[in-house]
Amino acid sequence: MEKIHEEMFKAWRLSWENYVKTLTALQEQGEKMLDLFFTQMGSLQQEGKKIFQEGIANMKAAQKTYLRTVDENLENMEGLFKSKADP
Repeated sequence: MEKIHEEMFKAWRLSWENYVKTLTALQEQGEKMLDLFFTQMGSLQQEGKKIFQEGIANMKAAQKTYLRTVDENLENMEGLFKSKADP
């Protein structure tokens, strides 16, 4: 019965890793799009561009914190499975 839990966890972990890869790719494409927009938009003031860039930096920092927290918790869960398997 415990093997089922381990397999379910492995599947969820793989799903999480694929989600993170997709999220990262989408974020990179979005940044490229915004950069192109700012480059081509001559009438946009520098202050507006700066505000957008600060918002993107804040979003990235929050995202990194979130991803790190989830990864740490996943490692803790893996440790629980391993400790149960080592009686």
